[in-house]
Amino acid sequence: MSIFAPVRSELQAVENQLLGWSKASNQSLRAMARQTISRPGKLIRPGLFLLITGHFGYQEKDRIETAATIEAIHAASLIHDDIIDGSALRRGKATALKAFGPEFSLLFGDYLFIKSIARALDFKNKKIARILAEASGQMIEGEIEELSQSYNLKISENTYFKIICQKTASLFQAIGELAAELAGVPPDLSQELKAYGFNLGLVYQIVDDLLDLQGDSDETGKARFSDWQEGRITLPVIRALKTWPEKQKKAAASWLKKEKKEQKLPADSFNNFLSELEKSGAISSSFRTADKLADKAKNHLAKLETSPYRESLVKLVDFVLKRKN
Repeated sequence: MSIFAPVRSELQAVENQLLGWSKASNQSLRAMARQTISRPGKLIRPGLFLLITGHFGYQEKDRIETAATIEAIHAASLIHDDIIDGSALRRGKATALKAFGPEFSLLFGDYLFIKSIARALDFKNKKIARILAEASGQMIEGEIEELSQSYNLKISENTYFKIICQKTASLFQAIGELAAELAGVPPDLSQELKAYGFNLGLVYQIVDDLLDLQGDSDETGKARFSDWQEGRITLPVIRALKTWPEKQKKAAASWLKKEKKEQKLPADSFNNFLSELEKSGAISSSFRTADKLADKAKNHLAKLETSPYRESLVKLVDFVLKRKN
């Protein structure tokens, strides 16, 4: 992506490092690595880390290794997500779950988490491992809370935000903290970078939830309405429920009950559901919330001097807000 132009060569080096993970001595590990971590997606998280450290002139060897470790942790979380959700596709390709089954996938996700932290412990700066371990713990806590709220139409907006703060924004925030730590920036600027990452992570998740409803499956690489089908009640639905009359709420509850029992519903049902969400104003309201959070993220870059890296960090917010996949 042109957004990452200032760190294009470094991102290629990150991809090369990730390819190395597919050279494990165990044949099954090699196959699963090739299926997942060796074909990364947009590399937003390592790209973010490289842009921040690049802005401050940090060019040490552990910069590439740390960026690759960040992506490996993200990949591990996606593997576990796919197991929980029963997802067969990600980025238009078969998931590890689909290709290898739940047992192998679960173990490989665990393997990636453990290997990532083990690698971080080898870095000169021992704070890297602590920051990444804490973020990983937050991500898992968020997933557990989300699971505990499955099929709960009474979930509050506060609970929704608590979940996405942990499961998504925590890693983005940790990236800001890591970059600041390695670059040796002052504490006040470190807080700004953490806040930038945190708000960027919130934008990412809200947009992800909107794409689940409105996105093109060919672009997103996964089926629409999968959140609803899997019992995840996201921000647009929470807000729509506040405006719907009791009759409509009961209809939604009845439909969700059928989803829980894995009863097949016609495609028209999903289109009608989307139409009702749009009429309620919940979708546009959710996007406005993401837009405000995007502005907050940009505001936290105000203290950074002008540079190609800073410009890319601003553009990254717009990309995350307006992305189609």
